[in-house]
Amino acid sequence: MPRFDDQTVLVTGGTGGQGSSHVRAYHAEGANVVIGGIDAERGAALAEELGPRARFTHLDVTDESSWSTAVRAAESAFGALNVLVNNAGVQNPPAPIETTDQATWSRILDVNLTGTFLGIKAAAPALRRAAGGAIVNIASTMGLGGTAHYAPYVASKWAVRGLTQTAALELGRDQIRVNTIHPGVIATSFIHEPAAGATAAIADFYSPEPFAIPRLGEPTDVTRLLLFLTSSDASFITGSEYVIDGGLLLGPALQSEAA
Repeated sequence: MPRFDDQTVLVTGGTGGQGSSHVRAYHAEGANVVIGGIDAERGAALAEELGPRARFTHLDVTDESSWSTAVRAAESAFGALNVLVNNAGVQNPPAPIETTDQATWSRILDVNLTGTFLGIKAAAPALRRAAGGAIVNIASTMGLGGTAHYAPYVASKWAVRGLTQTAALELGRDQIRVNTIHPGVIATSFIHEPAAGATAAIADFYSPEPFAIPRLGEPTDVTRLLLFLTSSDASFITGSEYVIDGGLLLGPALQSEAA
């Protein structure tokens, strides 16, 4: 039996590389999926591809009213909301703190942090009406250490950690679990294409050669972990952080001939 039969999942940033992977996997596991995003053309196409158990809803995660509309759309279409995946995020163009303008700082925190906050705020009452559920906030390995030239992004992802743990404490007695996933370098356009205003992509700064698992991650790597964390198999897990980075944070691995 599919793990998410009769459940409804809202995925923000649902048309991107990781987001669309998550959407397709939940749908394959029996879920009704609500694809939240700002790219209406791609969102509508994905929903049409998946069929009657999928809906696209325009969702600007920085806008509280847009969140209210998305949650209502999920409940109206499918009767309940059971899982929220706060996946939407943006990256700043690399620059030292001294030359990072305030508008960039505010934009990154608005999407990555405030968007996550508003998502939890909007979804919690619906999850409570559904007698419980799960929220997963997609953070980053950059939220576990400093990274030069990425101060806005790093700050936003560090803050998501504290927000997640606070939400886990507030919502646990309502049978709502809240966890974070910290992906490393995942092979999507997010890391292969420069951020707006940048000339270099994140992937230009990371070679997987030193990793213990010497490859870039794939969206499906993150998706499999996400499905576990939002399933009944993880019913005793909340406020936890899951790193999925091939060993990036561990430091350089020994080559096999030297091991």
